[in-house]
Amino acid sequence: MYNMLNFIPDDMGEVQQKLFWLKANGYPDATEQEVIEKTILDGVQYMFDDALEGPYWTVIWDDTDKKLAVRGATSEIVGYIIPRENHSTFSDDFREASPLTWENLSKQVEKLIGSD
Repeated sequence: MYNMLNFIPDDMGEVQQKLFWLKANGYPDATEQEVIEKTILDGVQYMFDDALEGPYWTVIWDDTDKKLAVRGATSEIVGYIIPRENHSTFSDDFREASPLTWENLSKQVEKLIGSD
């Protein structure tokens, strides 16, 4: 069986698939909210790892579901990533329009890498 533990969902349908898999495979208390938050965190980390050709920067929650902090190679904060305008949380943004969420995240990643 396919292991979805490290799978990064693209949309709410895939969030539901991952949540179902988690509950069926030893994570009975997993929630949709947790899956979305992990999706955002892991997705942005992947974008940086891919763009920088390695895990040189680390993405962490500065304020869970509201603001990501990006740490450089020496642990200094190089920038922050926030939800789209008119959205107070990433999860609300993702639930409303995941393609626009990913586009917003990608633009912010590109801007931070370009300013390095």
